[in-house]
Amino acid sequence: MRSFHFKLKALLSLKENKREQALTKFVQSIKEVLKLEEQLSESQKKYHAVQEKLKERQKGVFRRDQIEALQSSLLLERENVSEITLLLNRAKEMQNSRRKIFLDHDSQYKAIDRLQEKQRDEHFFNENRKEQLELEDVIGSRFLFQRINEQV
Repeated sequence: MRSFHFKLKALLSLKENKREQALTKFVQSIKEVLKLEEQLSESQKKYHAVQEKLKERQKGVFRRDQIEALQSSLLLERENVSEITLLLNRAKEMQNSRRKIFLDHDSQYKAIDRLQEKQRDEHFFNENRKEQLELEDVIGSRFLFQRINEQV
């Protein structure tokens, strides 16, 4: 039986490499989103802490410079939350984009892989059929040989 040789093996390898690269980029974007979500959570905690401190100071006796410092701190934290939110939204868009790219590369790879499987199955089916025909020929030849020898 001849061994199976897939003619598009180089293309399959190329598609597999592109799929792996796309997967790596997709995983990196997921990590980036998780990191930014953690940063956003921390920033929001800081913002709420400064806000609580400001409320606390406003209830009791306070100095104007302390309140102004807390207000500017609150403003900075609010800007920080806004900036991280913007970065997070961009990172999520990038993640969705890379997910689509990965799925596209994955489907291309799987299509060629399915073709390889189909051709392999077809090859083995044809090879088995050839062997079966050869065996039938050998059996038929022996049968004829035995009949001829019996008649002689």
